[in-house]
This record gives sequence, C-alpha cells and structure tokens, in this order.
Amino acid sequence: MIDVGYNRFGINGATLANVGFPGGNVGVFSATLDPIVHLNATRHADLYIVGGGGLYRTTREFTRPSSASFSAFDPFFGFYNVTVPTTQILSSYTVNKPGINVGAGFSVGTKWHGKVFAEARYNRIFMGNDRYTDYVPVTLGFRW
Repeated sequence: MIDVGYNRFGINGATLANVGFPGGNVGVFSATLDPIVHLNATRHADLYIVGGGGLYRTTREFTRPSSASFSAFDPFFGFYNVTVPTTQILSSYTVNKPGINVGAGFSVGTKWHGKVFAEARYNRIFMGNDRYTDYVPVTLGFRW
C-alpha cells in the first residue's frame, strides 16, 4: 500500500517559553510504502498488521498573534478598511528525512466492497546523530 499522510501538532507551553516564542506547531508530511498482513481477510471483520518506511518532511514553525489590514468593498457601504486577526510566522525550518512505521488496524465491511477502518501506527523519523521524532496517529476512515 502506498500511504500519504499529513499530521500537525502543537508545541507545549514549556518548550515555547524555553525558546522564547509565544506559539508554534510541527507539521509532518509522509509518503511511505507499507505492506499489509491480513489476519482474517476472508471475513467481514478483518484484523491486520501494517508497517513500512519512506520519506518524512517535517516543518517546525514558531509564531505569534498579529493582525492584518486591507481594503474591502461592499456595494452598500462602498470601500472600507478591515483589520483581521492572523498569525505571523517568526521562524520556520523544514527538513526531509527517512523513517519507518508499524501498526495494527481493524476493518469492517464486505470482501468486495469498501470497509470502515480504525488503525494506530507508531512512526519514527531518523533525524540524525541518534535523534528521532516519534509519534502515534490514530486514523479512522473508509477504504475501498
């Protein structure tokens, strides 16, 4: 199975206070090749094991609240200035690294039609110098 995913995580307050930023997040895009072993493939309910590896792209952003102003037009009121809240990116860092994943899932449906599934996978991204980024997303979905 070819699996493409995106996960976004916040950064905890203690870490943000330590580095001196008011806000931030981490985004992980992944593209992996994952073989599946079905433990009960001929039944309506299927338990399976999945795992593999591929490329992970992580982006770390540190942010702060801000505002933006622009001119808008309304046929009744004409032109007017608008100020809206926004988020200003203060620092951003993106890196591509290899990684692996392993997990298990459960699907319910018929053999010839789509199935509703739930799975959890442990992901490890190899950052270099004996450092890793680990996370476990839980996915609920529909597979045809």
